[in-house]
Amino acid sequence: MATAELSNACSERRWLPAGLPAIWLFAYLAVWTMTLAPAAMVALLGHPLTPPAYPAQHNAPPRVGHVLWLAAHNIPIMSWPLLLGVLGVHRSRVARHVTDGVLLFLVTANTLPVGAKLGAYGLALLPYLPHLPLEWGGLALGASAWLVQRRTALTVREGLGLFVLIAGVLVCAAIVETVAVPHR
Repeated sequence: MATAELSNACSERRWLPAGLPAIWLFAYLAVWTMTLAPAAMVALLGHPLTPPAYPAQHNAPPRVGHVLWLAAHNIPIMSWPLLLGVLGVHRSRVARHVTDGVLLFLVTANTLPVGAKLGAYGLALLPYLPHLPLEWGGLALGASAWLVQRRTALTVREGLGLFVLIAGVLVCAAIVETVAVPHR
């Protein structure tokens, strides 16, 4: 009896959807696959380009304003799938398929240019991308929000929890992108 009560109490306090870790891992691996596949194709089919000599001169010294701008730019891009449950998109089979296509297009639009540049410039580009694992983690969290909602609507608590998690990861990515890249 006590175990059932404890189980119910824990499920009522859940602030992230059940099954999110497995869904996120699937999405995270898919995002990296969608980044590294074009990188491999460009590296194999094209010829490596000499990286531009000027990028470090274009990176201003770290500032809090830059962190806030990056976070404000990335949070809506990565968290918009949370709104799909509010709109009831998950209730219609046709709307789910259309949304799947839109989400796939937008993930590809974010990962393809990065992958192509990685393939073209090679390892010389890595010092400018220390934030990428975190940023792709935020992208995968946004995609996971939709993948969870395809089956079951999120509660308000779960939606807010996912939003806070996405925003936190992206603020961390913005800090790393601002501080850890080469600057002038």
